[in-house]
Amino acid sequence: MKRNKIKKKYLTNIKEEEKNINDEEKDITSQIKAALISFGWIILLSIYSYIPLIFLAMFGIDYNNFSYNGKILYTIICSVLFLVFIIFIYRKELIMNAKSFFNKNFISNLEIPVKYWLVGLLVMIGSNLFISIITNGGIASNEESVRELIDMMPLYMVFQILIYAPITEELIFRKSIRNIFNNKYLYILTSGLVFGGLHVITSVSTITDLLYIVPYSALGIAFAYTYTKTNNIFSTISMHALHNSLTLILFFLGRSV
Repeated sequence: MKRNKIKKKYLTNIKEEEKNINDEEKDITSQIKAALISFGWIILLSIYSYIPLIFLAMFGIDYNNFSYNGKILYTIICSVLFLVFIIFIYRKELIMNAKSFFNKNFISNLEIPVKYWLVGLLVMIGSNLFISIITNGGIASNEESVRELIDMMPLYMVFQILIYAPITEELIFRKSIRNIFNNKYLYILTSGLVFGGLHVITSVSTITDLLYIVPYSALGIAFAYTYTKTNNIFSTISMHALHNSLTLILFFLGRSV
C-alpha cells in the first residue's frame, strides 16, 4: 500500500514536470512568434513608403509624372490603406480597449497616461536642450525632415502626425512588442529604444544625430511604462496623439511669428 502511494506520487511529479516543460516550450514558441510578428511590422513600417512606388513601377507608371496634388492624394491613399490594414489585424483588441478606455471613467483613465507622458516629456525636453547646447542649436535630422514635409504637404502631414503615427506606432512599438517579453522592465527598455532608434537611424546625417536617440527613447519608454500600467493601448495612442498635436501647434505658431 505504501509502495503504491510512493509510486503514485512519483508519477504525479513526473506529470507535473512534463506539464511545466510543455508550458515553457509553448511560452518560448509564442515569444518567438511574437518577435517575428513585431520584426515584420517594424520592417513593413520602415519600407511602406517605397512599396507604392514599386507597385506603380510594376504597371509601368512613373510616380514622378504625377501632379503635385496627385502625389499627395496617392500618398494619403497608401497611408490610409496601411492604417486600415493594421487596425483590421488588431480590431478585436482595439474594440475591447476602446470600450474600457472611453467610458464614464474616461477622465480618470487619463490620469496615469498623462502623468507618465509628462515625465517622459520633461526628460525629452531636458535631453534636447543638452544636445542643442553641445551641437550649437542643431536639431535632429528626423525633426528637420518632418518640418520640411509639413511645409511641402501640410494636410497630408497633419493626418500623418495626428492620426497615422499615433495608431500605427503604438500598435507596433507598444502592442506587438509587449507579447515578446515576460519581464516588463526588459519590455519597457526594448520598446523605448527601438522606438527612439528608428526615429533617428532612418534619417541620420551626422554622428551627433545618434544623440537624439535619448529624447526619442525617453518618450517611448514613458509610453511603454504607461502600457504596462494600464494594459490599454488607447492610453498610449491618446498621449502620442496629444504630444504630436502640441508639437504641431507649436510649429505652426512658430511659423506665424
